Amino acid sequence: MFRRALMAASALLIAAGAGPSDLHAQSGGAGQQAIRLSLAEAVGRAVDLNEDVLIARAERARTEGLAREVRSASLPEIEANINYNRNIQNAVLFLETGDGDVQQIRLGQQNQYSFSVSLQQPLLDFSLGPARTAAKLTDQATQVQIETARVSVALAARLAYYRTLLDKELVLVQEKALEQAEARLREVEAFYRVGTASDFDLLTAQVEVENIRPLLIEARNQLELNTNRLKRTIGLPLDRPIELTDQLKRPGEIAPLNEAIVVALRNRPDLQSQSLVVGLQTQNLKVEKGSAYPTLDLIANLTRQGASSTLFPGGQDFAQSASAGLQFSLPIFDGRARSGRVQQARAAVDRETYRLEQLTENVRLDVQQSHQALIASREQIEASESNIARAERALEIAQTRFRNGLSTQVELNDAELAVTQARTNFAQALFNYNAAQAQLMAAMGER
Repeated sequence: MFRRALMAASALLIAAGAGPSDLHAQSGGAGQQAIRLSLAEAVGRAVDLNEDVLIARAERARTEGLAREVRSASLPEIEANINYNRNIQNAVLFLETGDGDVQQIRLGQQNQYSFSVSLQQPLLDFSLGPARTAAKLTDQATQVQIETARVSVALAARLAYYRTLLDKELVLVQEKALEQAEARLREVEAFYRVGTASDFDLLTAQVEVENIRPLLIEARNQLELNTNRLKRTIGLPLDRPIELTDQLKRPGEIAPLNEAIVVALRNRPDLQSQSLVVGLQTQNLKVEKGSAYPTLDLIANLTRQGASSTLFPGGQDFAQSASAGLQFSLPIFDGRARSGRVQQARAAVDRETYRLEQLTENVRLDVQQSHQALIASREQIEASESNIARAERALEIAQTRFRNGLSTQVELNDAELAVTQARTNFAQALFNYNAAQAQLMAAMGER
């Protein structure tokens, strides 16, 4: 039993919570008031209501049962049995008399009763200690599994929140681009009516407006899709309107890389999980080694039997017996099956230890990559923000030149496109910075 429980606990960790109270408290429906949602509130809802976290909590209940099963091996096992037997035809014993005749003697009574209580208590078993340690590790494993799910869900919630904010910015960018194109179309139409603009100028302005409309439609559609993804992540009905109250953050202080690595090595739940895997495999090895040693059990039994011709017998119809003893078992030879299991367990310990070392280095690399991405995105923000001002100034000059007949409409189109692209690049850079910061938090094991 110890071996099966340890293997099950190891499988749980290698594959890798308070119940929800308001998962369906807010039902969807038209005309509902929008929920004002900050980033912190979105993350808080996600780590409480997301299905991945709920699954981890349900898994904890199962592993608690597994740990209880392992601990039960060191406790006494008491069993009670009650039997009633109705003899429709009693058994007969045939006896030969001295004169050669055969005499039939009926055995027993019509009603037979039996009450027994047995107890078995392990006194000496070298597998018990490792099994109890494994039970503690399994309980810790469930906590780690829940925390792993929460860190992952928190990252998903942040990225979904930031993506929705980015889509809102991109919608605004396309709306401004459409406003500029429509304003220029009205200006060209005025010039056309007085004869200072050609058919080509009018057609070009009209085409530019119609080219921007699909981009705006696509941006709004993408905003709707990512808003729904955010709702799914935080456990809200898809038809429940929400209003995001936070904005994409500007760059701030970035923690030194060495400090981030230290925090990650201390906090990362997957590292903690792998450490528990190593511990469980170590206990499994001890269990296999302990199976070569003798075991000693205390066994006791109390039995009370009765027989009567009536359905309810009296006290004189019962007899009682009791026994107690020690059972000593010593494995002598099992065809070297035990040595094979010990070899497998030792190899499992080595394997999981190497995986722990590998994961430790991967965590360092993960933090380093996220840290570098954060620094690069901060530089992108600085570059793209200053470029917006230049693009807007260039557009003002192009508009003045166009009104004075000093440039073509193509030059003005290029200037407007440059402004739209600069605003898009800045919004994307802001998103990249916030997403990189969220990735770094997850790499450090924070939520």
